[in-house]
Amino acid sequence: MNTDTIKIGILGIGGIGGFVGAPLAKKYKDSSTKIIFICRGETKNAIQKDGLIFESKGIKETLFPDLVSDNPTEIGILDVLIITSKSYSVNEILNSYKDCISPDTIIITLQNVVNAREIIRETLPELGQIMEGCIYVASNVKKPGHVQHIGGPGKIFVGGEKENKWLIDLLTTGGLDITYVSDINQILWKKYLFVAPVAAITSAYKVTFGQLLEDKNLMHILENMMIEIQSLASKNNINLTKEDIETSKDLLTKFPFESKSSLQLDFENNNQTEKTFLVDYVIENCKKHEILTPFYESINERIISQN
Repeated sequence: MNTDTIKIGILGIGGIGGFVGAPLAKKYKDSSTKIIFICRGETKNAIQKDGLIFESKGIKETLFPDLVSDNPTEIGILDVLIITSKSYSVNEILNSYKDCISPDTIIITLQNVVNAREIIRETLPELGQIMEGCIYVASNVKKPGHVQHIGGPGKIFVGGEKENKWLIDLLTTGGLDITYVSDINQILWKKYLFVAPVAAITSAYKVTFGQLLEDKNLMHILENMMIEIQSLASKNNINLTKEDIETSKDLLTKFPFESKSSLQLDFENNNQTEKTFLVDYVIENCKKHEILTPFYESINERIISQN
């Protein structure tokens, strides 16, 4: 690692990328830590011209990172790459930017999946040191280059073979609430226990988090979907408890009534969706382990017929 400058690339400046990138760009302006926003199209043009507009807790700020680019040559080799894009674009994006990744580049993943390492290794069998992670936040794009933090604490958990304490310290100083944990898989599965079924059921029934909470029948279905994930987790040597399921259900109360899952928003806006990772993954992997998934399957059928 070059000790003079540290180059941190944030890949995808959407809701999560904006939330992660904004404090870092603000803190490390004109320092030896270079913050690079890697984005394309309208988002790139908007941020290059007017900066990233970021709203959180009633405060609106405009931030300019050291570089906004989609050109691997201009970006150069990164010390750290934080991937905040949707799961379905990870492989394509890593292909585009593999020239920016050395064997020493630390890759932090913040996707809503439990198999990020596998996904990355399909494209980069050798390059990069992977730190799988997850973030608890609701943050949306109002328009390209304009991100609004809506709710959730913004807590980030990461894990990997190496602790990379210097990096955790650097990101913490940069304003991120980030914690290294030795057993990241347990946390990834706990988050997935919430994210996957909630995304699926809100998309199938076109309800907000608040409407879901008020509907006893839907909450019953949701709990049973969580039990199906609990069974799959146990086949991956992860023990999700009854308390974990209660905690996941309770998490719905921490968001505004009108909150929608990102899967649901993608269906509404006719965007590409993460259904493969949040719905199909559960059904296919349960089949491999001969776990029955009647609740997940009925939700899946409803999603297909609705959308």
